Amino acid sequence: MTQPHYFQAGENCFVVEQYNDCAPFASFLPGIAGMRGRPAWVFYVNRGQAIASFGVRNKDGAFLEFFPADKAYQLTASRGFRTFLKVADGGHSLNYEPFQRGAGSEVTQRLYVTPHEVGVEELNPKLGLSLRADVFTLAEAPVAGLLRRVEIVNTADKARQIEIVDGLPQVLPYAMNQWILKFMSRTSEAFMRVEGVAENLPFYRLKVWPTDSPQVEPVIAGNFFVGFLDGQHNQAVVDPERIFGLAGDFAQPERFFSDQPLDFAEQVSGNQTPAAFQHLKLSLQPGESRVFYGVYGHAGSREILDQFLIEAAQPDYFEGKREANRRLVNDISQKAFTATAKPLFDAHARQCYLDNGLRGGFSMPVPGGAHLYLFGRKHGDLERDYNDFLLQDTPYSEGNGDFRDVLQNRRMDLFFDPALDAKNIRYFFNLIQPDGYNPCSLRNSRFALDAPDNFAHFYQRFPVLESLLHKEFKYAELVQALGNTPDAEAMLTAILSEAREMEDAEFDRGYWSDHWTYLVDLLISYAAIFPDRLAGLFQDKTYSFFDPTHAVAPRAQKYVLTANGVRQYNAVQYRPEKKALIDARQQRRYQVRTQAGHGEIVYTSLLGKILTLVANKLATLDPAGVGIEMEADRPGWCDALNGLPGILGSSVNETIELKRLVDFTRSVLSQVDVPCVLPVELAQFVTSLHVLLSRADLTPQLFWQESGALKEAYRDQVFMGFAGAEQALADIQSFLGLVTNYLNTAIDKARTPKGIVTYFAYDAEQYRELETGGLEVTHFRQKQLPLFLEGFVHALRIADPVQAQTLYQAVQNSELFDRKLGMYRVNESLGDDALDLGRIGVFNYGWLENGSIFLHMHYKFVLEMVRAGLIDEFYAHIETLLLPFHEPSEYKRNPIENSSFLVSSGFTIDARQHGRGCVARLSGATVEFLHLWTHLFLGPKPFVLEGDILVFKPRPFLAATFFTGGEQSVTPFADEETLRANSATCTLFGSTLLVYVNPQRRDTFGEDAVKPLQFQLYGRDGTTQSVSTANIEGATAEALRSGQYRRIDVLLG
Repeated sequence: MTQPHYFQAGENCFVVEQYNDCAPFASFLPGIAGMRGRPAWVFYVNRGQAIASFGVRNKDGAFLEFFPADKAYQLTASRGFRTFLKVADGGHSLNYEPFQRGAGSEVTQRLYVTPHEVGVEELNPKLGLSLRADVFTLAEAPVAGLLRRVEIVNTADKARQIEIVDGLPQVLPYAMNQWILKFMSRTSEAFMRVEGVAENLPFYRLKVWPTDSPQVEPVIAGNFFVGFLDGQHNQAVVDPERIFGLAGDFAQPERFFSDQPLDFAEQVSGNQTPAAFQHLKLSLQPGESRVFYGVYGHAGSREILDQFLIEAAQPDYFEGKREANRRLVNDISQKAFTATAKPLFDAHARQCYLDNGLRGGFSMPVPGGAHLYLFGRKHGDLERDYNDFLLQDTPYSEGNGDFRDVLQNRRMDLFFDPALDAKNIRYFFNLIQPDGYNPCSLRNSRFALDAPDNFAHFYQRFPVLESLLHKEFKYAELVQALGNTPDAEAMLTAILSEAREMEDAEFDRGYWSDHWTYLVDLLISYAAIFPDRLAGLFQDKTYSFFDPTHAVAPRAQKYVLTANGVRQYNAVQYRPEKKALIDARQQRRYQVRTQAGHGEIVYTSLLGKILTLVANKLATLDPAGVGIEMEADRPGWCDALNGLPGILGSSVNETIELKRLVDFTRSVLSQVDVPCVLPVELAQFVTSLHVLLSRADLTPQLFWQESGALKEAYRDQVFMGFAGAEQALADIQSFLGLVTNYLNTAIDKARTPKGIVTYFAYDAEQYRELETGGLEVTHFRQKQLPLFLEGFVHALRIADPVQAQTLYQAVQNSELFDRKLGMYRVNESLGDDALDLGRIGVFNYGWLENGSIFLHMHYKFVLEMVRAGLIDEFYAHIETLLLPFHEPSEYKRNPIENSSFLVSSGFTIDARQHGRGCVARLSGATVEFLHLWTHLFLGPKPFVLEGDILVFKPRPFLAATFFTGGEQSVTPFADEETLRANSATCTLFGSTLLVYVNPQRRDTFGEDAVKPLQFQLYGRDGTTQSVSTANIEGATAEALRSGQYRRIDVLLG
């Protein structure tokens, strides 16, 4: 018997042999349907025929029911795709089902995983057949769909007559939802109907929307299935009893495997949960193969399905769609094309770019002159069963996401698409509220017109346009309203040229203490690409404030006395009067106004938004003056510390990031004359903090008490809106200097001989009850939590070389370093009080956020090692530090793909799990790797200003082992390119090849480093240019940044 094992088959294909006998894992297809297509979500596991569930939009749109991973591992082999064969053999037939466990020692079963599709294969020499079923999603089609291609080969030495039933034993009509499936699945069968069975085009939907309401609405859209062989529709079977008989457990196709022929007449098409099978017969000569297809999808109406079927009747339509899907996914991932002597590293870079965009969206220009983020979604899947993902099921699909996830995943986007300029800075800073917090959940971008009736001459041609343009509208809605008219793009351009793009977000689940910190990385990335535009960035006074519906309560209201002491509960309060005020607005509802919310929109500069953060966060330092408090019911990055806010927790991570924000701002202000004009309430808040920081008798406890009171008064004053007056501040650099000094002292208090403490909790030792019912706490006792890797990550960002080495050695000598795996755990053991900290204490050590190798934080630490100058240490341990070099047999899935966490060796329950990857792909680790990738190829600041001259100054940190041996031909984009020997190549700005040529094969760092000597530039217009200097300056550097060169060869020496 072939033993289970894993291997790479080419640069984009991972194979699991005998996959049914390997440890289970879950993953998904990208769900990218192209700009004008409609995406479907598809999840798969390494069981049965792989596909565990699929559908449109969200879990409620499932065609094949969504199950969490544990149940998907159990059910996919029986509830997923099934293939039943009756093979004529003399006077009798052999009945067989491929792709199941227990097939026999001579049978080989393989799972094929690529970035764009998944497939299963079975080689059965005893039966004399091989089968392969590949699954991918439809690209650029009027329907959302999953396309299944099944190829069967006669490997025997005699002809075969084969009868086949293939498909799904149970599917869901459209308009079902998760709640109904869980609690009313039997009753809901009365709502079900399948139309088009006689035409072999079953259309599945409920009769009406399942609501107990006086308004009865018929269901227009529906799910569908159609099978094809040689361009003809195969017989459809929607009645599962016709295949399985009365047993109802789908264990065996008793009717099909009986001696009686199948009866397709008068199938039951209602009042039961239907199936989606196709029936066909094949005759195969020795060595002959045949291919049949199944399309399972969703259409907005029967008319749209008919339109699709006309398209699908074209010759080779499905093979063309398979290639279109491959090309679509490949073209996206090639923006991170890499060619080194480490092909696994190269593939990991491409996969990280793909998966990073699936969470943060891919920036793309669209017709009409707009720039949208397409194809993103919130990271929900079989293992992240707690998240409600959303793929917008329209053309130009944008999806949803959380502020923190999307912001993190977009921070490197300028390195791939400089045309974005300050788009993301404006977008995310506009979402910062006057209180320094932000809405949690982001929705699609919207547009608004100040004068929609400028386009009244279009209303007669497009009746829906008038109501659409008088409200905030989505790009996809506008495209749909204009349809396919010849001048649609010109009309789009005209409308969008007068529209303002709006942020659409909602409070959702709360205020996390760390969300704002990732804005610092966004600013630093901008400065690395556009150092010449920082002045304009800071002087532009067009930033707004997001208007909140929830307020952070003052300390006296949220401190409560419990049996366990003083706790902080119900810290965030919903204010219905504010929601009513916002809802009464016609447009731009969530932008802060003057006149207590009734006046004009308030605009400020980027400096004004930064000072909003500085003031609010500085005034949230804890009583010991170390960490920033978790004052709003939510923790920071480590969500599993959900109990820490309740025990008055704080974190030094945000203190360090506040210092970085202040230091960056001070650096810009030292070079640029930026006026500081703020709303008067904010100006007075900043001024009062300035005075407080200047006091000679200042103590941490005094600062906590006084600054907190200033903050609470300011927030109460501006919650409904600003007054409208402004005030100029002349000595802002003096204020920021005092802030820097205070924060340096705060951070030093967190340093210990063991490194740096990340988190703190506080016991209230002295307090008094107020007549209003709250508490006033006058004295606290600080408690340090065990070490977390997170604190070291942030500390490395501000470390000098000596401090960096000290921090690194502290981690190496601690429990944070997993010696067995050579990777870094998220935290040390938490001790006896772990449950007080939240669900982190519920998880067994080594699993999920408790002591595992949480890949996002592990990659953060690896990145900061490199950025802090620990290059030798990085390359010495690269084989364990970077995932693509891990053994698949230990990782138990494709090591090209990330996981949320690897089970650490601290997991004592089951040592077999050590190193196993869990929770697929959509992790913040993707952007950490991309940041590492850019740093290794370009250095920290590829563009700098020298005087007033823009200079491209790459400083790679590539080891000699990364440079290839011989010459190679590649096709990263449209045309084939020849890469010279001794080279290492990456993609710059998504479409320019950057080829380092290193004839001496030496490191590009260290004492004996090679450096850039010469640049050979190849223009897109066919011209070439040679620059024999260490840098590229002036107009040439600007041309490079604007994408005018297709390739740059850099000679190192």
